[in-house]
Amino acid sequence: MPFYKDGWNFNHSAENESKLRPLCEQVEQHFELPAGRLYRYFARTDDPSLSQIHGEHYRGFYCHISERNWLPTYFYHFLYRPDYVGDTFEDALAFDDLIFVRHSTCADIVGCAITYAHELQHFVQHGSTPRLLRANNALYQNWRKFEETVTAIDVPSEREANIVSKRVAEAVCGTDAVRSFAEKQVRLMQELGNPEQQLQKWIFFRDVPSSTPYDLAKNTLPIVERFKTLINFNEFGLKVDQPDWWVGPLED
Repeated sequence: MPFYKDGWNFNHSAENESKLRPLCEQVEQHFELPAGRLYRYFARTDDPSLSQIHGEHYRGFYCHISERNWLPTYFYHFLYRPDYVGDTFEDALAFDDLIFVRHSTCADIVGCAITYAHELQHFVQHGSTPRLLRANNALYQNWRKFEETVTAIDVPSEREANIVSKRVAEAVCGTDAVRSFAEKQVRLMQELGNPEQQLQKWIFFRDVPSSTPYDLAKNTLPIVERFKTLINFNEFGLKVDQPDWWVGPLED
């Protein structure tokens, strides 16, 4: 049975499908989702190659499929249209966007809701402000080269996704459950010695009021302005010297 038909893949885990699909569908009700064709992959085993890319403590990720050449080849078994005959990679794809949830993340309902909402917000960012998200990706990859103390939570797209995911998870799972989960993550990262700067992220998530308003453009533009002579945004397809460079669809 081809997985591409409805965009949900639970790796043949009936247990995960029965408990996580209703949860994630409830999470999606709190978003105005863009038109992109979204594929959701809930891992049943670990993939060491993804840990090498995202770090040992990653919980999931979002990507726009045509912009990522690091996806393991087995993904394309699910993402390609099996009925397509042609030459164009984009036309062969059955989906535009991917949310991957790690196998360990699937084991906890609250943690899964938080992670899924977080990655879903990145999907929304790409659909509504793709140039801003790409600029944030450039910052994510380069900012620490110039300021060693910066962490992922300082990147505006990550900060917004943390706030939104907390708000949505509280609505779905309850405020106390989300607070308890965050406290456990803070303690764990303290015990582990703050690997990959995870402690700052979870302290922020625990302490930020979920009602906090956040303007992605307002918070991104000053940082891009500060680093535009240090980071080559042209490599990311962005002409940040042009007026309103962040408005509109991606050109490539």
